[in-house]
Amino acid sequence: MKCCALNTSPNNVYLDHISPLSALLKIPLIISQEDCATLTEQYYPGVQVRYWPDLEFRLKDLVEEFDTLIECDVWTPKHQFLFRTLYQKEMRLIYCPHGQSDKGYKASSLAHYAWQQSVFFYGELMKQMLQDLKIPIPTHTLVGNFRYLYYQTYRDQLRQAVEQEIFSHLTPSNRTLLYAPTWNDLDHSTTFYHYIDKLLDEKPADWNIIVKTHPLLVQNDPAFFARFDSTKKDVLFVHRYPLIYPILEKMDAYLGDTSSVGYDALAFQKPMFFLKQPHLPQTRLHSCGHMLNPMDNLFQSMEQGLRVADQFRPTQAALYENAFASVNNLQESVREL
Repeated sequence: MKCCALNTSPNNVYLDHISPLSALLKIPLIISQEDCATLTEQYYPGVQVRYWPDLEFRLKDLVEEFDTLIECDVWTPKHQFLFRTLYQKEMRLIYCPHGQSDKGYKASSLAHYAWQQSVFFYGELMKQMLQDLKIPIPTHTLVGNFRYLYYQTYRDQLRQAVEQEIFSHLTPSNRTLLYAPTWNDLDHSTTFYHYIDKLLDEKPADWNIIVKTHPLLVQNDPAFFARFDSTKKDVLFVHRYPLIYPILEKMDAYLGDTSSVGYDALAFQKPMFFLKQPHLPQTRLHSCGHMLNPMDNLFQSMEQGLRVADQFRPTQAALYENAFASVNNLQESVREL
């Protein structure tokens, strides 16, 4: 199987998923956007980056060199039809999800799984979600938490980058809260617009805040972000920065909503806190920490929650095991497809 990974997205939302996969599988990563190619070369050691800005005119080159393509963007039936019609070749098209979350129950945002030729599942949880929604389960293999494996492989380099570019701008003696809200998706599940001002106003002097915004939040509403003072002491907005695991390991507490970053955080069993939109129910992930009442002082509530945070560790461990399978050989798992 001659395989390559693709990243054709104009923003960096997929980079922390497709880049580690490419490195671990030892396959090239073809990127069509210059900014994404630059970020990958800067932050992801071990990746064979090929920058093809004219990818749409080089499909023949792609077909002649490879028979299997992996991408985090959704494949559609027209892609298979295109390769078959223009080049008389049956290409294997594999979809790699960009994170595990609980999103998809209210809006049908998981329907695309039904028409994927082949899919990577992190673990059993995604299959359970598709079964709950009565969505046909495609041909698949379990790949586990390959992003955490990649982080462990290159931990020293990635931690050094985060120390220099993120934590050096914060007070070392402070505790650090990571706030990682999702984007304004089909479920309208982001908490960012409702609570960011309250969070910043209530921040005590002995806390740092890293606001890890979803790339689509900034892309879809740049004017909203332009009003934030980037010089506010011990507050750092991070949006053009794909790395997440070295931040998760160093943070003291996590605050989120339905973002897949919450599932990533389970690997470290840190204290977790959540906000949610009133129209949405609580999710599996929300059982792994304290749900905050937005009417209360957020940091006072988190201080109280930190005293009993250890009680959630068994729940965090159980959900992590369900969400991410244990995979001994990633390359073998891929070959099973």
